[in-house]
Amino acid sequence: MLLTLGALAVLLMIGVPTAYALAGSALLAIWWDGIPLTVAAQRIAAGVQSFPLLAIPLFILAGTLMNASGISERLFDLTRALVGHIRGGLAQVNVLANVFMAGVSGSSLADAAATTRVFVPQMVKNGYDKAFSVALTAAAATLAPIIPPSILLVVYGWQANVSIGSLFIAGILPGLFIAACLFGVVAVIARVKGYARGEPFSGARLKASFRQAIWALLMPVIIVVGFRLGVFTATEVAAVAAGYAFVVGVFVYGTVRFADLPSILAQTARDTASILIIVATSAPFAWVLSINQAPQQLLQLITGISENPWAVLLMLNVLLLFIGMFMETIAVIIILIPVLMPLLTTLQIDLVHFGILMIVNLVIGQITPPLGVLMYVTCAISRTSLGRFLVAVAPFLGVLIVALLVITYVPAISLLLPGLIR
Repeated sequence: MLLTLGALAVLLMIGVPTAYALAGSALLAIWWDGIPLTVAAQRIAAGVQSFPLLAIPLFILAGTLMNASGISERLFDLTRALVGHIRGGLAQVNVLANVFMAGVSGSSLADAAATTRVFVPQMVKNGYDKAFSVALTAAAATLAPIIPPSILLVVYGWQANVSIGSLFIAGILPGLFIAACLFGVVAVIARVKGYARGEPFSGARLKASFRQAIWALLMPVIIVVGFRLGVFTATEVAAVAAGYAFVVGVFVYGTVRFADLPSILAQTARDTASILIIVATSAPFAWVLSINQAPQQLLQLITGISENPWAVLLMLNVLLLFIGMFMETIAVIIILIPVLMPLLTTLQIDLVHFGILMIVNLVIGQITPPLGVLMYVTCAISRTSLGRFLVAVAPFLGVLIVALLVITYVPAISLLLPGLIR
């Protein structure tokens, strides 16, 4: 096991892409143990032979269609009409826009790219500090994998054998709670720095923007209601979401042409491939850890320190925050869930609750170095130095960690809605 983990660490440190680092370290361990290398090929193929994984390309297609149809601009107009008039209005609009976008795309990178291009220039033009604007955008984009639909929750549900529908519904209140925490820290910073209010509130403008955005707002409603009524499975609702996005873009808004479909499908294929290649190469790596009894060793290690579930959750939070700084989120889920399952089962930790905790931990890692994909994307688009970003993101990182602790020790935030609809 130490050989496998050591090889992975070395490959990641020298800049080998995550998928190849996982495959290379697994192949080394399999060869070292004298196991036929054909086993690795079998595990890679088996890693993507799962019906729930079909939801991934379909949700990606739905998000790509929604973005191509101009949905994001309509949602941005709605958020301006709702909260643009308060102090620090544009910053609050940024957070609320990410809440709405999360219910459409399910991708933190897509949301970060869109909101950075739209809001950062506007915020700078209206007197906001650029580093603050970029840091806020990156922090708010962490909402996308928590609020349904979420590709990360699909992967977790598949690995942990947990209802994806329950996970989607469980992510609603934690996502809104984190958004409320971001609203709070923005309000404090806006008052301290004296950021101005936006345009006065207009009921007519709110009504008009809501009418334009209603088709986008219906998508998460369809997803949640479809699960609640038992009409759709996770894969089926992803197909419905993709079909709905197609109808809205082509026939309602008329902003997507049939000539645009080849490029949309090509983008979907590229994004899907980048995710599934990690899923595939994580499978032999997880298998190597399993045959080396990593789950049993971790169980003995942690329970040797404490068998109190609350103390164990704290230790797991620290572990996940650390790992999330260095590894791709999907790879972490696929590798760690089989390892953690005996521990979670022994201590009777709710798997739906833990799924939300795991996702929140890992998305916080997306705004921290050295991996920090949201950090790099927002800084690259806005041309902001990493040094200035790291200083500006500190208060948002702090409030995200506080929110994580609250969600950890108040399970009702995650479990209330799933419990009501059972």
